[in-house]
Amino acid sequence: MAEPLIRIRGVARRFGPVEALRGVSLEVAAGEKRVLIGPSGCGKSTLLRCVNLLEVPDEGSVEVDGVEVTARGADLDLHRSRTGMVFQRFHLFPHMTALENVALAPRVARGLPEGEARERARAMLDRVGLADRAGEWPARLSGGQQQRVAIARALAMEPKVMLFDEVTSALDPELVHEVLAVMRDLAASGMTMIVVTHEMRFAREVGTRMSFMDAGRIVEEGSPAEVLDAPREERTRAFLSRVL
Repeated sequence: MAEPLIRIRGVARRFGPVEALRGVSLEVAAGEKRVLIGPSGCGKSTLLRCVNLLEVPDEGSVEVDGVEVTARGADLDLHRSRTGMVFQRFHLFPHMTALENVALAPRVARGLPEGEARERARAMLDRVGLADRAGEWPARLSGGQQQRVAIARALAMEPKVMLFDEVTSALDPELVHEVLAVMRDLAASGMTMIVVTHEMRFAREVGTRMSFMDAGRIVEEGSPAEVLDAPREERTRAFLSRVL
């Protein structure tokens, strides 16, 4: 049996008296689409940020592709370059075009020559359906288009895993579908993904495994059909009764 691409062991994260994560353990196989669901404040986003080490666990370990990235002396820049993350907000540089936003990290972090970085950026914008908007400023793009630029920016680093943190929650409802369509295509390409979402139809369609979290712990997990259609735990049933 192949080793998991991501292995999280006993991860705890505290913010003062608040225990955001309480000994969470999770394994994600290469090519898996792991969906995290649960109420606001349950620890989903904190767990995602611990994978990328934007939050450093107080306890436990995170291993990605055989490397314990929480170990002392781990190369965090290398790890983050291989672990793409897309946030609720787009965080695009307003003074740069879409193309320049996407080309920046490969040029600065990977040292690609400018021409090669721009060529890669064009390819990534084409992948998310925005080849014709490469020269636009972020302010002239819709929210959905800006989020797709953010996805292209993460993909330009050629990551081994993509982390999505409620990437449609800040969008107008009519713009959600265009971002989810890009994520569906990415999933179909075989990308390993961990997705925090409240879009349950998308979670059912794309997810290969689902984890329900509450109060900093994983309460239940299984296939999306198992968790959504036949939840075993009362807390899961109570949550789903309000969102389905």
